[in-house]
Amino acid sequence: MVQQPNNAEMPANLGGAKQGVKIGVVLAFVLVISVGILFLANKAVNDEYAEALEDQEKRLGLLAHGRAEVFGAWLSELSRQGDRLIKSDLFRLYAAEVDSVEGDLASIFGAVAMDDEDTEVEGAELAAQLPMMQNMLREFSTYSGFLNARILSRDGHAYIATDGHLPPMTGGQITSAQAAVIDRIPQYSPLRKTPQGLEMDVYVPMFPPDGDDDSGEAIGSLMMTRQVTGKITELLSNSALSAKSERTRLMQSSNGQFKEVTPWTLEGFSEATTKVDINKKGNLHFDARKSLSDEDQHVYSLGIRVQGPQWWVVQESDFTAAMAPVEDFTQTVYVVAGLGILTALLIAGLAWWVLAGVQSQRVAEEFKSLATKIDDQRQFIDSIMDNIDEFITLKDGDGKYTFVNEAFADAVGRKDTELIGMDSAAVFGFDTAKRLASPDEVVRKEGRKVTINEPVFLRSQRYQFQISKSPYCDASGDCNGIVEVYRDITEFVAVQEKNKRLIQRAMEALGSTIEAADPYLGGHTKLLAGLSLEVARVMHLSELDMSEIETAANLSQIGKMFVPNEILTKPGKLSDEEMASMEEHVEHAYRILKDIDIAEGVLLAIYQMNERIDGSGYPKKLKYDEIILPARILSALNVFCAMIRPRAYRGAKEPQQALEILSSDSTKFDAAVVEALAQVMKTPSGEKLLEQTS
Repeated sequence: MVQQPNNAEMPANLGGAKQGVKIGVVLAFVLVISVGILFLANKAVNDEYAEALEDQEKRLGLLAHGRAEVFGAWLSELSRQGDRLIKSDLFRLYAAEVDSVEGDLASIFGAVAMDDEDTEVEGAELAAQLPMMQNMLREFSTYSGFLNARILSRDGHAYIATDGHLPPMTGGQITSAQAAVIDRIPQYSPLRKTPQGLEMDVYVPMFPPDGDDDSGEAIGSLMMTRQVTGKITELLSNSALSAKSERTRLMQSSNGQFKEVTPWTLEGFSEATTKVDINKKGNLHFDARKSLSDEDQHVYSLGIRVQGPQWWVVQESDFTAAMAPVEDFTQTVYVVAGLGILTALLIAGLAWWVLAGVQSQRVAEEFKSLATKIDDQRQFIDSIMDNIDEFITLKDGDGKYTFVNEAFADAVGRKDTELIGMDSAAVFGFDTAKRLASPDEVVRKEGRKVTINEPVFLRSQRYQFQISKSPYCDASGDCNGIVEVYRDITEFVAVQEKNKRLIQRAMEALGSTIEAADPYLGGHTKLLAGLSLEVARVMHLSELDMSEIETAANLSQIGKMFVPNEILTKPGKLSDEEMASMEEHVEHAYRILKDIDIAEGVLLAIYQMNERIDGSGYPKKLKYDEIILPARILSALNVFCAMIRPRAYRGAKEPQQALEILSSDSTKFDAAVVEALAQVMKTPSGEKLLEQTS
């Protein structure tokens, strides 16, 4: 007998299948939401990490470049101290005569030699002059602060020494002396440890009396030994620009080995415990690695080669301190992400029981149990909400609070139950509430999230908040309220402002270092930056353009560090060759700044500021429309500042006289810029700037 199907069970089975489909849809929704939240959280963390790394590289690069240039300037000054001796005609003539002696130079050091016919042999006169030359060398060494000095032949052998005898030269010393003669530029020995501290040798090429120091052949060199422990320690000390977790180190390469220079230790050097990979540019690239001589410390570091010796300035930043803000951000993001997933799960759980409900006592008991669980979970969420540092509020359509977390209530000094039903004006005051409520209409009408940054006073203390406003909509899509999340970014904004001030100070310090190369440049950069900024303001330029003009003015003279000092300070008119060498400072500046993360407008303004609108400038002979406006401003102001300040070949002009000269030469300078300058000169700020030149 075939059993007939139970018709009463069919609707129940069909309803159960539909119920299962609905439950599957809910679970799929929860899964998609959870995956999306985790994806966004990971992306936010990765973006924050990448931005932190980029900021670290910029900061360490700026500090290392600055320190490397200071070291280079000090070494250059050491080598230039020998000019007073080796550029004297007496020493040049003596060295030239010694260089002309063929064979062994022993005749210079011994008694005057005679041949069989009582005739003075070659070198007798040089031997007779030797005591006087030794005394002059000794006086120079004592006066200049060197431990000792020697005059070397072109093959690296000493024939005059301050210590009264000719001690043997090491192979490395001879090689450095010969390199100075061949390359015609100063050479520097590696640092070495002695009982008195760290010492180094400086080798400066010597040229004949009628020779050309730039292109002529050297006939010998001056070797100067200097005790540098104190100076190295001073140059490595932390500056005002260095953060607490940052440190500057000096690394030296000698015989293929890298060592950290530690003048404050007994040994004077420490072996490099991390792998040193020098890139094609000769620098140590930015990376996370072990500290230079402390393998237990992990840092971010970057090294810049010092011009001259095998030295690198290595700037380090403690890894943990550098990544602390990222760790805090990561923790906050994942807490919020977990809260979002938990909320989705709670909604799914509620939907599960609603969709699976039937009219029975068992289902009623299950719903009661579920309600208890939901209440527990709600309390759990409330406890989480009350322990989150960010302020979270929910406002209805009339702008009245329907929910606030404990952090918000504590901040405004009221109970959370007291705040329910109040509006922003009652909590913050009318003016602040008006600013905070201005984007609410956009959130409600357009149904999208809006984020603002606003200052807010809480209990008489000023805070800076990042406020995210999101629409709170019902199932039909109608916006019933606004969810607000207040994130305290007061410290972050303060750090940003501090970093901005530090970068500005670094540019000003760099400008001062540049002006130190030419005594007549003192104050030029500061005056140029001040007047250019005032002219840009009169011409109604944007804040971005004004910032780029000020930065370009502060860096405008950087290329002159590579122009020979004798050209910069020459009292007479420059020759064509000297003028060509002087004009190369533009290319030098471009070469230095192009690899630094600097605005394109700043770099272009510096490169074009020596152009003239009639095409007579340099380096590209551009004309009016080809020169950007910031460069045209700097072009006229640079000439104006130069005219009202004294130079080696002329005195300073009066500002009004200089302005008339610019106005009369309308083919070279932008008339609008000159007119704006004339207006600035009549303002109190312009008069104050010009008073600094008198």
